[in-house]
Amino acid sequence: MRRGFAYDAALCVNCKTCSAACILENGLQPGIRTVYSWNESATAPFSVINLSFACNHCAKPSCLSGCPAKAYTKDENGTVIHHTEKCIGCRYCTLKCPYGAPKVNISKGYIEKCHFCHERAAEGVDPACVTACPTGAIKIIFAEDFPEPDLAWFPETGIRPSVRITGAIDRNRPLIIPSEVEKTDIGDPCDTDKIRKEWSLLLFSLLIVISSATAISSYTTGNTLLNGVSFLAALLAMTVSMFHLGVKAKSYRAILNLISSPLSREIAAVALLAISAGIAYLNPSLLPPLAVPAIAVLTLMAVDLVYLSADRSRNILLHSGQALFSGVFAVSSFAGSLNIFILMTLLAAGSTVLRSGSTLRSPLVRNLYYYRAMTLPLVLMLLYLTGEWAAFAAGVLFFTGLVADRALYYDDFEPENIKDKISQHFYSEYEKERDKQRENTGLS
Repeated sequence: MRRGFAYDAALCVNCKTCSAACILENGLQPGIRTVYSWNESATAPFSVINLSFACNHCAKPSCLSGCPAKAYTKDENGTVIHHTEKCIGCRYCTLKCPYGAPKVNISKGYIEKCHFCHERAAEGVDPACVTACPTGAIKIIFAEDFPEPDLAWFPETGIRPSVRITGAIDRNRPLIIPSEVEKTDIGDPCDTDKIRKEWSLLLFSLLIVISSATAISSYTTGNTLLNGVSFLAALLAMTVSMFHLGVKAKSYRAILNLISSPLSREIAAVALLAISAGIAYLNPSLLPPLAVPAIAVLTLMAVDLVYLSADRSRNILLHSGQALFSGVFAVSSFAGSLNIFILMTLLAAGSTVLRSGSTLRSPLVRNLYYYRAMTLPLVLMLLYLTGEWAAFAAGVLFFTGLVADRALYYDDFEPENIKDKISQHFYSEYEKERDKQRENTGLS
């Protein structure tokens, strides 16, 4: 039998007593239990539906399988427990969890999440959020299985959350008083500045692309000096990755979960690339000729799988900012393979056209998109001109274009998240209602 939450949205009044009780009982940061609202601005004619969520203690928790440091365990009742003493603060679990349960404590550097108040549970006492709720909206139940809620805004990712939700179907109950309010344009959900926020990951992945591309180019051109460049770039990448960790002293734990964590495999692959490239530079005869380029390709694939395991949308699957695509593109440039370079340019152009929605985002994203689109034809034009200035300009535009595309990759990366799904679902319903009103009034 699995322990889980039963939540009745019809009884929740958004008093946030459950959240306060969680903080006081466990000494955790605010927001471990979060109350979301569908139609938070009380826009007519819809009602407000409040939704209290913490960890859903899934049967197949993606936080547990994805954690590189093995900082999660699951007990006999299905309670998913996070062990702060093992956490490295990489925040990968925050990307993997579609319910926003793990949250990083910025001041302490590690992750915190709901653990069912497992010390109280051991004594047969309900969690603090349940006992504190004044309306009885949250209860504890035991069941063999928890069917996923049939709700359009609830992420369904196959990890089988231990939660039963009722009272969240009727979007027109209860009535908002007054029922006639001024009609406003609520606008689309706002974008966050993910590029600046994830600067260390962007720099890390760019260094890996450089390291892998130079390692492969060393094999194709016979220039062993490029292996030295590959070694230095991989070493620098591992140093930069430390800036992303909240608990740097425990960074050695990052490779403990090679079996199920894409992040562990990425770190192990980068370390292996650095070692093999260093050996190939110092003594090329020690390794088979294909060893280093093969490791470089696997490293690029490992980088991509970190993100593809959390977001498999069309934008990401066909994105020319992927590490493997960028690496092969760079190799075609370094090796002077004009036909392959033209083919890669055309593929990148196709990917860029498919992502034209970037022009509707923030000024930074829009400018990066236009710059990326501009560099693709300019580089091809410069390649057909003679003179060192043309070759230099083409190289600068090509590399900066790769940087822009990788930055756009991070902006397009959107793992499924319940907060965004609630906002997007309400926005969709709001647009449908506006279209209906236009039809009724004869407006277009």
